[in-house]
Amino acid sequence: MKNVTIIGSGRVATHLGIALEDKGAIIHEVYSRHLKNAKVLAKKFYDAVSVDHLDFSKSEAEIFIIAVSDTAIEEVAKDIILPKHRCILVHTSGATPMEVLANYHVLTGVFYPLQTFSMEKKVDFKQVPLCIDGTSKSVLDVLASLAVRITPKVYHINSEERKKLHISAVFACNFTNHLLEVSSQLVKNAGLELNDLKHLVNETVDKAFSLPTPKDGQTGPAVRGDVKTIHRHEKELQKDFPEFLSMYQLMTDAIMQKQGNYISADQILAFDQESDEIEEDNSTTDFDEDEDDLEE
Repeated sequence: MKNVTIIGSGRVATHLGIALEDKGAIIHEVYSRHLKNAKVLAKKFYDAVSVDHLDFSKSEAEIFIIAVSDTAIEEVAKDIILPKHRCILVHTSGATPMEVLANYHVLTGVFYPLQTFSMEKKVDFKQVPLCIDGTSKSVLDVLASLAVRITPKVYHINSEERKKLHISAVFACNFTNHLLEVSSQLVKNAGLELNDLKHLVNETVDKAFSLPTPKDGQTGPAVRGDVKTIHRHEKELQKDFPEFLSMYQLMTDAIMQKQGNYISADQILAFDQESDEIEEDNSTTDFDEDEDDLEE
């Protein structure tokens, strides 16, 4: 089976559709609720028709790929009208159970690329793991034959495993990207640009994948149990970026516990109070008297 219809016109639909057609699949239709969006994507394919309805009773496609937001998948599954010939309905979500489709159709599956997509950046699918699942062995065989067209990294992952995999991807991708956004604001406050952190970030990622575990490459004040530096960081964040303070504390606490250098909140609080007392003592010292003493 290589006759495909794409349900959706966003990033996943675009990259997946292009990758499949480049490897010999025939894209018959592109669906979007907004016809103009379907037309934009359909123009990227050799002979695809753009539609804004879900009646595919006359379609020649054999595999229908739902590449829409997770919240819209079940609505599409419920409303779509498939042709009477043998065809398979799949979705591309990492978080949605296959049963969402199986409740409405017999031959269903999952075609989940483990990748983040942007319209502006081309994806090398040969490096992308593609996770498949199906309601029967025959469905799995069809999806596997389609998947290997675009990547050698094809895995049969069931819904429970895929849920765990998706959580892992959220940590590895979404949270990492957000931390880089936080870093970009902090580094600009220091007079530099995010790009100045690029070598540091690349080295960190390289170590994470070359050492036995990422834990082995962890560095920083939390690993050392350096409460003094942590305290200074917290005070600086409280002054300039209070919205990032709780995140800093959460990450620091997690690293300390993972590395076995855990310091309790009471210990940090005691250090904070001690530091404040030292600063207060310094602020009340009469330096004029000291200078007079030196002159004598």
